Amino acid sequence: MMNNQTKNLDHWKHRLDSLMREYAWLAKVSSDELCSVQRQTPPLRLAAYWYHFSVFAADFLCIALPLLQNPVNRCYIAETANEELGCGNPDQVHSVLLLEAFAKAGLDQQAILSYPTIEIDGILSALKQQLLNAKNDYEIAGFFLGFELLAEHNISHVFGCLQRHAPSIEALRQTPYFQEHFKVEPEHIKRAITLAMTSCNYDYQIKSVIDKFHYTLSFWNAFWGAVHQEQTQLSFLKSSDLKTSISESLLVAQI
Repeated sequence: MMNNQTKNLDHWKHRLDSLMREYAWLAKVSSDELCSVQRQTPPLRLAAYWYHFSVFAADFLCIALPLLQNPVNRCYIAETANEELGCGNPDQVHSVLLLEAFAKAGLDQQAILSYPTIEIDGILSALKQQLLNAKNDYEIAGFFLGFELLAEHNISHVFGCLQRHAPSIEALRQTPYFQEHFKVEPEHIKRAITLAMTSCNYDYQIKSVIDKFHYTLSFWNAFWGAVHQEQTQLSFLKSSDLKTSISESLLVAQI
């Protein structure tokens, strides 16, 4: 039975990784282009937007909890939410640890907190509304997958944008925020896939999971587009197909 579960996990992960490489900018961009983007990204803008998302992420998970019908599924989300919120220790809340990491990159906390984030407020609100409109556990599982499957790419990208400005790259790498996320993301991915697997019994449910996963990939494309658009005309922002998919997704969220 354990072997079958492992095979199913591997099958789901392979399928989802393939979708990410096809549809998520951050998973398919070339290393050369990514390095170029990271060099041109203003660290304060990156820090403000990523901090804003970090606070949002904990709220998003807490909103999802009462929407889930299966108590086992609530446990999966609750475990991740508890970790995001520092397991009861205010000093270990991930958004707090993130500000400490930004300080290691030479960024001022007040400058981060006062930086305008209006460009992503609508993107975050649309995703939250999609969650509130979810009708069942498997739809919520699709959003959870979208949060976690791209997390390693996201964290590595944030680190890549900051390391060029940090007085000490190793000191930045050793901050609790980056150490924790580099360590726990594989387990978070496994947890998200397990939630999706246990929520689905029929093909139409799997399709719904994938649809919500696709929506979340569009969310990430829109998020990183907002972060980077000031400094560079990225290929993913020029792609009419991708821009259409983002626009359609956000329009649906607002209806």
